[in-house]
Amino acid sequence: MSKLLSTRAKKLAGAGVASIPLVMAVASASAQTAAPTTTPLMDPLHGYCAVGCMDNGTNSPTSSNPPINFGFTISPGPASGSEYMVDILTPDNKAAGPSFTLTGPSGTATLATGIPPGPWTSGFLDAYLGISASPANAIGAYLPSTQALDPGATGFNVYAADLGPITLQGSSNPNVSPLENITSGVLPQGSYIVAFLNEGTAAVPDWVATANSGAIFETDSPPATTTTAPPSAPEPSALALLGTALAGLGFVWRRRRSV
Repeated sequence: MSKLLSTRAKKLAGAGVASIPLVMAVASASAQTAAPTTTPLMDPLHGYCAVGCMDNGTNSPTSSNPPINFGFTISPGPASGSEYMVDILTPDNKAAGPSFTLTGPSGTATLATGIPPGPWTSGFLDAYLGISASPANAIGAYLPSTQALDPGATGFNVYAADLGPITLQGSSNPNVSPLENITSGVLPQGSYIVAFLNEGTAAVPDWVATANSGAIFETDSPPATTTTAPPSAPEPSALALLGTALAGLGFVWRRRRSV
């Protein structure tokens, strides 16, 4: 009896050992056929400018209005794109535009119609512009900082400039090229500047967006406009003419009295 049990135990043990490679093989095959879970590699843009634009984890504020010699890097970089789009976001309760002239490469940022038409007040910026880009730029990443400076803002008017093909530098090489300047006025306080780079083609686009913390944020108030020009001092030539005229009138008056 004990011999029978011993023989059976040996057989079961042998079957168990033999089954281990089979189980491992099945597990290995399942691991090979299962789709790996990965996070897509994003290479966001990041704003820079000659004055300020320091990333504070939320955005990149500057007190220069408009920002001077600003632009965007890409990580990893350098990287080239078939289309480079710079967008200026101004609070929807403040007058701006009707367009902004950029030099650097040159272009004109005109008011985008948007999807849906009107200011950008909800959702994501890429969808509003009619493209698909990453990382995502949600309205919630921008509007709170603007409302802290301008409580009346409910969204943004978006001005877009297509600057054509370009090569952007890596994040370790900012302030080189391309360097942009706005030559047509200042920005309302609470405005943003962001950019998109199409690393694909027009037929098969692959848009890279600006990291939310890399958006250039305008914190400075534009100077108040002067409605009435200050009085100007008379020119010396005008004073000389006035003196000659007064002398002539005095001569005529004296002649009339002597008659």
